[in-house]
Amino acid sequence: MNEDPAVKAVEAKHVQEVAEADWEKEVLAAALPVVVHFHGAESSASEALNPRFGAVAEKFSGKVRFVKVDRQANAGLAAKLGVTASPTVVFLRDGKEKGERLAGEDVKRTALKAGVEAMLGVVAAAPPK
Repeated sequence: MNEDPAVKAVEAKHVQEVAEADWEKEVLAAALPVVVHFHGAESSASEALNPRFGAVAEKFSGKVRFVKVDRQANAGLAAKLGVTASPTVVFLRDGKEKGERLAGEDVKRTALKAGVEAMLGVVAAAPPK
C-alpha cells in the first residue's frame, strides 16, 4: 500500500469514491467522460494501481472524470456491469462503455493513459498488451 502523502494528496484531489446509489448521477449522467476503477480491499493489484490511476487522473483533470468503486461494497453494480475482478478499469462516455476494459495484476500507466486518449478521440499508438 502506498502511504506517500504526496501520492495520497493527488489521488484525493482527482479521484472520487462513488457508491452504487450515486452511480447514475455521478457516472452515467456526468458531463465529462468517466474512467471507473473497480477496486477491492483484498487486492494488492488494486492498491498498486492507485498511484498510477491518480497520476493519470491528474494529467486529464478537467477533461475526464476519474472515480473508484469498491467492488465488494457495490456487488450489485459490479454484477450488473459484469465486473468480476479487482482491479478492473472501465471507460465510459455519455453513459456508455467505450473501448476495452483493463483488468488484472499489472495495469500499466501507459495502457491507462492510452485508454483515456482513445476514449477522447486522441490519436495515439496502440497500448502495449
